[in-house]
Amino acid sequence: MNFLKLVQGVVGEENATSDRAICASYSRDQHWHFVPAKNPAFVVRPGDKEEVREVLVLANREKVPVVPYSTGINVRGLAIPVHEGSVLLDLSRMNRILEVNPEMKTATVEPGVTFGMLLEETRKHKLRPAFPDAPLTVSVLVNYYLRGIYQTSAADGHDHTLSYEMILPNGETLKTGSRSLSEMPYFRYGVGPDFTGVFSAHPGTCGVVTELTAKLYRLYDNRKVYFVGFDEVGAATKVIYNLMNDELAASIRLVDNQSWLKGICGTFDFPYEELPKFVLCVLVEGVDGIFEAKVKLVQEYLADSADSADSGGSGGRVLEFPEEFARTFEEESLGGAEKSCMVFGLQGRGNYHCIGLYGPLTLAAEYYALHEKTALEVGIPQDHVHFYIDPIYSFHGQLCYFELDVFYDGSEPGAGEKLRNYNAKQFQRLLDLGIYGWFRPYAGIIEPTVERIGHLAEVWKKFLRVLDPNEIMNRGKLL
Repeated sequence: MNFLKLVQGVVGEENATSDRAICASYSRDQHWHFVPAKNPAFVVRPGDKEEVREVLVLANREKVPVVPYSTGINVRGLAIPVHEGSVLLDLSRMNRILEVNPEMKTATVEPGVTFGMLLEETRKHKLRPAFPDAPLTVSVLVNYYLRGIYQTSAADGHDHTLSYEMILPNGETLKTGSRSLSEMPYFRYGVGPDFTGVFSAHPGTCGVVTELTAKLYRLYDNRKVYFVGFDEVGAATKVIYNLMNDELAASIRLVDNQSWLKGICGTFDFPYEELPKFVLCVLVEGVDGIFEAKVKLVQEYLADSADSADSGGSGGRVLEFPEEFARTFEEESLGGAEKSCMVFGLQGRGNYHCIGLYGPLTLAAEYYALHEKTALEVGIPQDHVHFYIDPIYSFHGQLCYFELDVFYDGSEPGAGEKLRNYNAKQFQRLLDLGIYGWFRPYAGIIEPTVERIGHLAEVWKKFLRVLDPNEIMNRGKLL
């Protein structure tokens, strides 16, 4: 019996196909300049974890490559097959919210649950998930599993995953954290090492995560937003440091005045070109009493910065924006109403490329300067170059997420070559300058990085071979 017939016997004929047109729809994504398009041989859509297990066991026995896939949004080439004859394991049917626990402030979800779905449930309890800077149609499980959410709310920190359940190619189930010991999946550290962390950030190369428990965060009624203009990246870092060091702001983002600010504010109908080059977006929230105290301290720091600017220093001034701008920044940071997709409507620049990384605030100005330098060297125009910073609590190591952005017209001849040249230079230069780590294991990042991590690379490879000795799990996307 051929493989397709075998998996149809597990998931049903309607949920497994080799139809060329359907397979072609999974063959490319927005990272097409870097990851060649390739059709999977089969698309299989399991409906529950037992069907996942049976499909994996069959694939492992037949040595058929498997590429796990959740909602198909914001995947950056990580779910495009590398090998011929691959199975695209589409998990979008597994879209149940298994639990929202207000007392524990947690949610347990399957891979197909989106942030929009989860928000609708959690807001009933005055709670919310930590949101990525992506549409509400992206998968909660995958965004958390691939190393946290990094930006929309600084106060949420970086690590939101508590525990999860993973099915290995041989059909065995691994449970991490406290769920390995009990029916209480609410604690990350269970037995021995931090297995929740060890298995994370592997884009489908260990097994298939079928459910995950994550932290939820409180929704506050008291909120206040500030926008502060700066002419240079370095000028904003003192204010960022003070707000983070005193734990005053729920969300902080330094953006340029042309790309992400338009997305955050939700409109193009504003003279952005008249603003300072960079705008610091600050959101303060909290319960009565604490909220007012935070606002008072934030205003003092902002007043000091304005005094510095007035006296010829490098401070920033509070900007007067329409009230709707503050509301949309609140929604994007804490309410999940993602509007930054509007940046794709920038005139003549409907495509977006970025390098996301973690590093210290102390290197912010150098990261930006390097971004500009490399982009201009490869022929990317100055007005296509954008940048933003999101500091992350608890701010040890002055931890920030940095995004080096290029908005461009993908139909322009040579656009892909410029971006590939940019990446080749920039990865090496950033590693030479110094970073904490990459946001995701995107195409081209792993190779130059592995060269620098010494024997850890060999340990990592052996670790993957133990979990997947037949090397069927999304091979070619990591090591």
